[in-house]
Amino acid sequence: MSKKEVLKFQKDCFVNYIADIRNEVPAIPNPYIYPDGNPIRPVIPVKTCQNSIMLVGAFPSARFERRGENRRLIPTGNNLSPFGHEKYFDGEKVRTQPSRDSLDENYFSQLGIDPDKIWITDIVKIYLYPEKHIKNCKEIAPQIKFVNTHKLFPKIAKASRECMKKEIKVCNPKLIITLGEVAARTISDDKKTSNKILLNGEVRQIKLDKTYKIAHLGHPEIRRRNKEWDSITEKAIKRLSYEIERL
Repeated sequence: MSKKEVLKFQKDCFVNYIADIRNEVPAIPNPYIYPDGNPIRPVIPVKTCQNSIMLVGAFPSARFERRGENRRLIPTGNNLSPFGHEKYFDGEKVRTQPSRDSLDENYFSQLGIDPDKIWITDIVKIYLYPEKHIKNCKEIAPQIKFVNTHKLFPKIAKASRECMKKEIKVCNPKLIITLGEVAARTISDDKKTSNKILLNGEVRQIKLDKTYKIAHLGHPEIRRRNKEWDSITEKAIKRLSYEIERL
């Protein structure tokens, strides 16, 4: 695959992704917008090194601001890229992308990965509204009908699987690394293996357009919230680092 194929995928995903998944998940609002009316667009991979390692998360977050008399935190714009570095002022403080901060601190160096020399993406390409954000958004923009798209995540992930398979083919990775249970189960289609075994960093094989190597790790967010999973993932990363040395 050439760089032209990468650009073709990026353009196609940017233009067609939302319409394609809405065909399977019609509950996604049309138009799908932030409280200010800004369109929610696909967050397209920009770290796109082919024939290397592919890092796959679940879905992007968004950029946030504090609004109104009660200084509610609401999403206002798309992330710039999957797990990208972001630093901006939200009206009260400087915010960064915590998942990327955790990857820099606890994943990349431990795995021996240069984040500028891999492919970084998400299965679901759009921000998903959870109920806690909808509550704040309704206070700021009561004229908009917000839908709990976070609740629709399993359906949207399933609808995104064909797009993900195309992306993997373009990337042609030596190794796919997924972050979190849902990313692992969506790509591998493994519904039975327990979480602790599934996310243990073991290199397995997966058959798509051809056979690829794949390993699953815990997501940075669960590591931040759960001491047990922090320990489990630390061990899984150490295990996987040995395999990466042999690539």
